[in-house]
Amino acid sequence: MYRSLSYRLILSLLILSSCATPTSGQTQISSTATVKPNSRFGTFNIEAVQSSNINGVLTVTDNGDSTTLLSVQLNQATDFHPWGIYNTGDCASGVPIDTRPIFSLPDIENGIKEETVETEVYKSTPGNLIVIIYGIESNGIQQMIACASLGPPLMNSTATQLTQGEDCISLTPVADSEIEPGSWIAYTGTVNSNSDIYILNVDSILQAKNEVISKRLTTHPATDFDPTWSPDGTHVAFRSQRDGNDEIYVMNADGSCQTNLTNNPANDWSPAWSPDGKQIAFAQSFDNRPFTDIAVMNADGSNITRLTYHHGEYPAWSPDGKRIAFASARDGNYEIYVMNADGTNQTRLTKDPSYDMSPSWSPDGTQIVFDTQRDFYPPAEVGIGPEFEIHSMNADGSHDMRLTDNMAEDRFPSWSFDRRISFSSNGSLFIMDSDGSNQVKLLDSAAFPDWGHPFSNRP
Repeated sequence: MYRSLSYRLILSLLILSSCATPTSGQTQISSTATVKPNSRFGTFNIEAVQSSNINGVLTVTDNGDSTTLLSVQLNQATDFHPWGIYNTGDCASGVPIDTRPIFSLPDIENGIKEETVETEVYKSTPGNLIVIIYGIESNGIQQMIACASLGPPLMNSTATQLTQGEDCISLTPVADSEIEPGSWIAYTGTVNSNSDIYILNVDSILQAKNEVISKRLTTHPATDFDPTWSPDGTHVAFRSQRDGNDEIYVMNADGSCQTNLTNNPANDWSPAWSPDGKQIAFAQSFDNRPFTDIAVMNADGSNITRLTYHHGEYPAWSPDGKRIAFASARDGNYEIYVMNADGTNQTRLTKDPSYDMSPSWSPDGTQIVFDTQRDFYPPAEVGIGPEFEIHSMNADGSHDMRLTDNMAEDRFPSWSFDRRISFSSNGSLFIMDSDGSNQVKLLDSAAFPDWGHPFSNRP
């Protein structure tokens, strides 16, 4: 659900393949709800809708340590169901298309699920919260099948909301002295079902320092993810769903001055900063189409220019700023393409029936690393799963080389200034040498890594 609309569609296919209509496993659910007026805590009846005959209970418990436990039990014990908590819509009509849930919640399996979320986010999110359980019809359409109202925010909540001051318009860089020198990776971390942007000092792990240096940059209750460093290391652009759809934001490297750059009804994602720091390439849904194309804008969000017209996402600038690599499904499945920075001379580099995605250039511009399912083709599920491995190739598409070899899902490679590669493997953060050797696990939980230049060498 994180990377793009196409990735969400892939996830829907995954759910469809594993979500047959229940035929057995009926579970008796108690219907005694103990909800106080205007309280989001207690036990809530989840009522069936759309004649689904699926119902259950949700128990919400404040753990007393800034976390809250969500415990759901459905009367269907053999099914997989996506679910979410929303503050828009209602149990009669559901939520508008592309509305994002408040928390990132894994599917309900076998009718039972427990998840821990941040208490202040749960308590303070404005609007009347509803929990929606989804099912997938035979035609692949996701439908609401059960729902419960959780009530308005509690009046005594102390959660703070982000405000953008006038001083953020200029995006004044954070001082070098506020961030320790060294090599940093920006990544998406999920704590208590809330995804935010973090940065990690790689040296604090590799040099066996006494403390792992990791900083949380965003604290918004909505999902923040997919970060990219500015070339001078003073800013981080990222994708956020805090406005109800995917938008590109930028902030200082200390998390201050979080500013919406795109701010439109269309979905915008996968930002990539140009080497000169003047532009950001990204994917946008143009003309209400169900797929995206590549566009560029100035670093302040102005002058959006569309570059592709036949689908594109995951843009990546070459180090000299003259070319952009990207992924496109225009030929029936995802392949890696390259084009000039103005959109001309779009050339296909890979020709494989599998998915090839997420390109990243080597620092000298001679190679491109990407993730692919070609090593275990056909995969169990296209676009997701343990068949994904990391590969590299020459910048002209020749000399394909496999770098990872396992049954973990290896995704989203990013090349460092000194030719190391970071990537996500089954949700953990790894780095390796450019030939795939010396793989080192840095963090248990991290996604969408982007490796910045060493801050001590800023221009």
